[in-house]
Amino acid sequence: METMSYPSSPLIPFPTQHEESSYLLWSPQVVIPPENANMCDGHADTSPVQQQDHEFMDMLIQEANGLLQDDLSNGDPLADFDERLVGQENGNLVGTVEEELMESSLGDLLVAGARAVEAGDSIGASAIMSRFDDLVPGFTYRSYGAAVSPSNHLACYFARGLQSRISGARTESHPTAAPAPENRMPAYRMLQELSPFIKFAHFTANQAILEATVDDPDVHVVDLNIGEGVQWASLMSDLVRHGSKPFHLTAVTTDADPDAGTRSMAARWLSEFAESLSLPFRYSSLHLRSEEDLHDFTKSYNGSVIVSCDTTDKSYSSLIKLQTLLVVSVKILQPKLVILTEEELFRIDRKPSLGVASFAEFFCEALPHFTAMLDSLSSCFCDGGYGVCLGLVEKEMLGPRIEEAVGQYGSVTGGVSGDLEGCRPCEPSSFNIAQAKMLVGLFSRGFGVVHEEGRLALCWNSRPLTSVSVWSPM
Repeated sequence: METMSYPSSPLIPFPTQHEESSYLLWSPQVVIPPENANMCDGHADTSPVQQQDHEFMDMLIQEANGLLQDDLSNGDPLADFDERLVGQENGNLVGTVEEELMESSLGDLLVAGARAVEAGDSIGASAIMSRFDDLVPGFTYRSYGAAVSPSNHLACYFARGLQSRISGARTESHPTAAPAPENRMPAYRMLQELSPFIKFAHFTANQAILEATVDDPDVHVVDLNIGEGVQWASLMSDLVRHGSKPFHLTAVTTDADPDAGTRSMAARWLSEFAESLSLPFRYSSLHLRSEEDLHDFTKSYNGSVIVSCDTTDKSYSSLIKLQTLLVVSVKILQPKLVILTEEELFRIDRKPSLGVASFAEFFCEALPHFTAMLDSLSSCFCDGGYGVCLGLVEKEMLGPRIEEAVGQYGSVTGGVSGDLEGCRPCEPSSFNIAQAKMLVGLFSRGFGVVHEEGRLALCWNSRPLTSVSVWSPM
């Protein structure tokens, strides 16, 4: 497998003494660089780095085209992405996804279907889905026709989630809700390079860690959802610039998350990267079978730990389990800091919480949330001529997440209701806020940053989509 593209260090140099007035602010770039590329003047001549970036993006486009063509050859209608998305080179979409969906009868039908499902009216719900089929020809439980607009694509994901609830399949994930690992990694890389979502989360979280450990002899992070481990290469680069203090990363695993292959590959990548930087690095794994394993772990290290939990790439059912694991881990480990990265719809301190909101309430929040998400991605991808990449991200990441959340909502108990118990929110520094705003300024004008108590949120047209919150034990 190809070597992973690692993210770079924070975009604004980190001042040793937190000189708030000495920030180096960057103007928006003409060419948005990958996370591991150097920042360069958008008005300068094409440099080797810029040329390398263009080649990397060309490779992503070819990869997306290849994967979607494979789907086409297998008769997968999801790969037939609408011409207005794939064919646009200048992003001249006719209206926005949010306007098209929320102002159409499809949105009204979906909400009516959700209310019928909540009321247990299977006959009425089925009739509504039949009406949906009339408006979007070719829609079925497993597929839908190709000649649909971006807003209709999104509506179909919601409709399929509703259909799974009507059919009583809430206890099983939809067949398309588990993307193939070989397809998900390219989609993740495209999301990382072409949109601010992953960069915003990584840079904001890492900056909070740097500031919390500035006087510590080492840094020990306990990651509850390490995934591919991309975030930690960025932190390594920062640690090297600030004295190369030792970095210990502990990846937590459970029986419910058996993806050992991805973790072992992440451990190898990170170890090799740390070696290339001459950074003292230790990677360890903690497999949790019971709370006793956490108690034993507390006896195995000296000093303090920072708990990191990113739930943005998890399915609904896995997310609820991860939130439960977070509560237990914070209670036992008593970390110095907790860094929590969440999708706004599933935020632990949202009101009403996931454990309280009815299905119809959740659905009415999910509909505008995901339409804004697709609208923002359309701006990032299509304005740069990467519409085909958006097709793969939608198919492998966004669509399955919608279907699974709608189909499974309420089927898993647990999670967090209200604030993180035993912790208080910590205010992000003005430096971290400035960095987040500068990063978002590199992308579409529709993006912004909102600072609320203890968290920074990435917004699209003033609607929060992803947030990073920082907590400390009381």
